[in-house]
Amino acid sequence: MTASVEAVEPPQPLNFAILHIGVVALLIAGLQPLVLGGLAEAGRLTVAGIGLAATAELLALGAVCGLAAALLRPTHLRAKLAAACLAHAACNLASVWGADGVLIGLRALAGAAAGVMLWSTIGMISRSARPERQAGIFITGQTLAQLLLAALLPRTVMTAFGVDGALVALAFISLTAAVAALAGPRSFAPLPRPTAGASGLPPLAWAALLAVFLYMAFIVAIWVYLEPLAAAAGLAPAQAHDAVAAALAMQVLGGLAATLIGARLRASHVIITAAVINLGLVIALSAHPAGLVFIGLVAVFGFLWLFVLPFYTVLLIGIDPTRRSAMQLGAAQLLGSSAGPLAAALLVGESNADGAMILAGVCLAAALVLFIGVVMALARRGPLPSGV
Repeated sequence: MTASVEAVEPPQPLNFAILHIGVVALLIAGLQPLVLGGLAEAGRLTVAGIGLAATAELLALGAVCGLAAALLRPTHLRAKLAAACLAHAACNLASVWGADGVLIGLRALAGAAAGVMLWSTIGMISRSARPERQAGIFITGQTLAQLLLAALLPRTVMTAFGVDGALVALAFISLTAAVAALAGPRSFAPLPRPTAGASGLPPLAWAALLAVFLYMAFIVAIWVYLEPLAAAAGLAPAQAHDAVAAALAMQVLGGLAATLIGARLRASHVIITAAVINLGLVIALSAHPAGLVFIGLVAVFGFLWLFVLPFYTVLLIGIDPTRRSAMQLGAAQLLGSSAGPLAAALLVGESNADGAMILAGVCLAAALVLFIGVVMALARRGPLPSGV
């Protein structure tokens, strides 16, 4: 069985301009420790302000992405996206002169602009004949770009200009996205209309989106506390950095694997199996395994993180063939990604991150129950859609 789903007419081909815009929109997700940490070192953010700025930007990104999917028409795309990219560049540049509350507000505005940018990429993926393939290409490109910049910025512009150099570099990259927008499509094909009498998203889609929200909360709650968890397991700082590097490398492999073999797999099997394996990883990591065992477990965690993401699109299209539910996927992922660490911060101690593991386990277990329930409910309608 393949993971292909019926496409809208005509299906939206992969467009590298739209892909680039989406990658630029999510760069900050991988660069927040570098940028916000640098702003704190420069005395322009407090330690508490780091968390507020990170949460404000990701929450705005997710919320605006969802609102754009619900309210914006996919017409006059070049003008809309060029304006969003220019606003994103302006917020990054203005952050050079911001501090404290003003800076947090600028990061929220940058997130709002990025939400419109990401909306375009999700719109392309949701309208494609092979959404799992386009999603795999997108998340792999996104991760590689974040890794490249995280490696290059501290060794280039930041050595001479500090964190301001990184902000100016990000503003320039946003300008390249504005130029790319002019080479993108003028519009996307309309999504299929809902059946007569239907309004809003179907309840089953809301359940699936809630499961995605909880799943991402589980992932990022662990990810942001990975170094304290490594220290609790007795790893030296260098080994903790090795664990982070292993997870990032395996994320790239996970995205590539989803791109190459995703069409041969059923989304429901992948999503549920990955959640079960992750439950085992949470239990194992909670036991504070030492050395290479900890690094190996984190590497598997990183692989599954990106490998499973494209299959959410397939599941949501199987639930809702109008693809309107799939358009809300980015919002669910980003809101979950910001809510997870925010909730975990209430449970961790000053030197003990075990509370993050407890929260992660609860979120993952709830997500697994919801995913199983969604698939069972879908099966009761009749044979599962192709790929689901």
